Amino acid sequence: MKHLFAFLTILLLLCPLAQAETVNRIAAVVNNDIITLYQVDRELVKRQFGAGGLEQLSPQALDEVRQRALASIIEETLVQQRVDELGIAVTDDEVDAAVGDVLMQNQLTRDELIQALKLQGMDFDVYRDNMSRQILRYKLLGREVKSKIDVSNQEMLDYFREHIEDYRQNPTTHIARIGFPLPEKPSTAQVDAVRSRAAGALAKLQAGEDFFSVLAEHSADQSAEGGDMGTFGVGELTPAFDRALDGLEEGELSGLVETPDGFHILKVLGRQAGSVRQFDAVKGEISKTLNEQKTDEAFNSWAEGLRKSAYIDVRM
Repeated sequence: MKHLFAFLTILLLLCPLAQAETVNRIAAVVNNDIITLYQVDRELVKRQFGAGGLEQLSPQALDEVRQRALASIIEETLVQQRVDELGIAVTDDEVDAAVGDVLMQNQLTRDELIQALKLQGMDFDVYRDNMSRQILRYKLLGREVKSKIDVSNQEMLDYFREHIEDYRQNPTTHIARIGFPLPEKPSTAQVDAVRSRAAGALAKLQAGEDFFSVLAEHSADQSAEGGDMGTFGVGELTPAFDRALDGLEEGELSGLVETPDGFHILKVLGRQAGSVRQFDAVKGEISKTLNEQKTDEAFNSWAEGLRKSAYIDVRM
């Protein structure tokens, strides 16, 4: 019995060690750094799989997502090694300033941000740590990649010509309106009466009477209101008005437009095709776009260079 008890005790002691060995099995070696399977699975949890989500994956699917997560960790490890090699650091003041920018841009207080992070399951200290790593990466990009990027004026002109439609302003429509409002909680008879007045006004307009004269006639007894509404772009009016104006040319009338507040007649006073913004007005936007594109390309090339020059032994 004593021997059995001793054997069971040893077995129980060995089980956690076996589990730890499985969890901490080496997934990859990157130069002098080791990446464990535990780190890979923790990365998957961060990617919203959750512990339960991993259990629901098939062995093949689990292997695929683990390989993608491992590739990401390897890249982060190489970047961090280069950061350490160059001696790049981030101060608390820099992190505080970055958090302050987030608060200002989103019009949040610090407590509101902390509460929003809690709803996402993130601790504020983890958020600050992520922010610090982003700043480090930005500094590294500035030193290793961005400093070597240049966007010429000719490249910006070529991009502008190739994407000219992206810089075309929305077309606008200049309209006038005659509205026949309904009383609050109208009866069926009241709705019919207002509709009849509106239909009569539309008939006059269709017969050629002046739009603003008809408006003045019905405004005199306060049965209608309206006037020149101004100029609107696509989507700036109510859906009912947008539908009524669709396809109308300058000078044409809509039919009777029924809305919860009454009946309306619209007239297109003018249409303006969207003009293309001047190159000088969009030059800054184009420069930013091209810089971002070139930065992505240069970073991918730079990261590939890091991988090629590194010792990477994937064991997963």
